[in-house]
Amino acid sequence: MEDDLDFLKEFPKDDSDMFIVYECFTFDNFFRLLLKADFDHEDALMFMLAHCSMSAYVFQERLHNKKYRKLSADDALSPDEAARRAKVIYDMMEISGYFST
Repeated sequence: MEDDLDFLKEFPKDDSDMFIVYECFTFDNFFRLLLKADFDHEDALMFMLAHCSMSAYVFQERLHNKKYRKLSADDALSPDEAARRAKVIYDMMEISGYFST
C-alpha cells in the first residue's frame, strides 16, 4: 500500500506539514486516491483528519454532510494529475490572497 501513496509527495503542505485541502475538488481527488490505494471510506476519512489541513467549507460540505461516503475510487484522477491540480489550485489561492490574514 505504501507505493500507492507515492502521489502524496507531490501534494502541497502547510507549515505544519499537513496536506492542504481547502476546497472540495482537492478533497474529492485526495479521498478517491486513498480509496484506490485500498483504504475503505472510514480509514480514508481518518487518514485525512490526521494528515490534512481542511477549510471549514470542506469540513462542512464533505465531512459533516457525509458526502465523502458517496465518493468512489473509480472516479479518481491519476495520482500525478491530482497532485498537479492540487498544487495549481493552491498556487492560485495563494496568489489571490486567500491565505492572507
